[in-house]
Amino acid sequence: MKIRILVVDDDPSVLQIIAAMLRRWDYEVTLAENGAEAWAILQREEIRLVISDWMMPGLTGPELCHRVRAAEFSSYVYFILLTGREDKTSLVQGMDAGADDFIVKPVYREELRVRVRAGERILQLETELGERNRRLNEINHTLSKAYATIRYDLESAAAMQKSLLPAPLRVPGVAVEWLFQPSSFVAGDIFDYFTLGTQQLSFYQLDVAGHGVPAALLSFTLNRVLSQGAEEKRLRRQDSNQEVEAIPRLVVEELNQRFQSGIDPLLYFTMIYGTLDLQSGRVSLTQAGHPRPIWLRHAARQTEMVGSGGFPVGMLPEVEYETLQLELALGDRLFLYSDGVTECASKTGEHFSEQRLRCLLEQTAELPTAVVTERVGQALREWKGDDNHQDDMSLLVLEREPWP
Repeated sequence: MKIRILVVDDDPSVLQIIAAMLRRWDYEVTLAENGAEAWAILQREEIRLVISDWMMPGLTGPELCHRVRAAEFSSYVYFILLTGREDKTSLVQGMDAGADDFIVKPVYREELRVRVRAGERILQLETELGERNRRLNEINHTLSKAYATIRYDLESAAAMQKSLLPAPLRVPGVAVEWLFQPSSFVAGDIFDYFTLGTQQLSFYQLDVAGHGVPAALLSFTLNRVLSQGAEEKRLRRQDSNQEVEAIPRLVVEELNQRFQSGIDPLLYFTMIYGTLDLQSGRVSLTQAGHPRPIWLRHAARQTEMVGSGGFPVGMLPEVEYETLQLELALGDRLFLYSDGVTECASKTGEHFSEQRLRCLLEQTAELPTAVVTERVGQALREWKGDDNHQDDMSLLVLEREPWP
């Protein structure tokens, strides 16, 4: 469909000549004898291209162009000025007023045709761009609604995941506190602890590889499998004579057999599973690719790393795991943590590191465990510079207390 062209000139002969040429090329033409009449037409009718004389009584061509540019029309108006001037000063004046092109009088047929077609192409591009923007706005609106739905679902899942975390525990023989900072709405880190009988505390911490929903779904599943010692109780029913010290190794080996991922070889997890004799302070634990625990000896106010690493769960089916044993004295603390803690990166990319974590735990040795976890969280935020962590971070603290 051809565009409408408004021709403005106070010379009737020039007006008719230009109009005749444009109509011959099948353009719809509207005429105005001066700038004021042209401005009135532009305000009430949809005109996409204007060809206007420069010098006219009342409202000149550049002044008309300036009004067009200042107005908020729904579509762009392409403006061509007719002038008898060829000096650079006049060209600058016209461009400052917002003109798109110039035609020097007298008007030649082919030059007029070429310049009008150039304007028509630009207007067509503007129309196509407007249509693309409209479609993009529709897509963005749809995406925004979808994102809002996803965000709501993720926030609901995060609330559900947080509800799975145990409350801080204090029973005869042990006090337990924790820190949990997910990298996004939901996390791959999970942990739990529970008493079995009157003298045993079982505990675990695990970290599913990756982040976000896939990692969180696996951590949900593992939490259900291990919930309140379900797997440990099942193993004890199979062999009632099973020694407590062997339980962590058997649990990890069973999980390794059950959670071999044939779909995604990268969907695995690291973990520590352990038991604590509440009366003697004896700890038995199995480490499967998880960061080595930190043992804070209360008497010396010094920390040491325990364990040797082990192999992640879910990567290879025939992996043998070991059980590590240690004995906590009164006031000793055992810290389990995910690698998101020690690998928390500063703005320069430097990791928080095991050494910094150990120094912090030694410096806070006299503080209550609840305060210690707060201090660690604060230190990580200050080290990172914000709360937008790249990995899930969790810290579990067990402190041995007197047995009655």
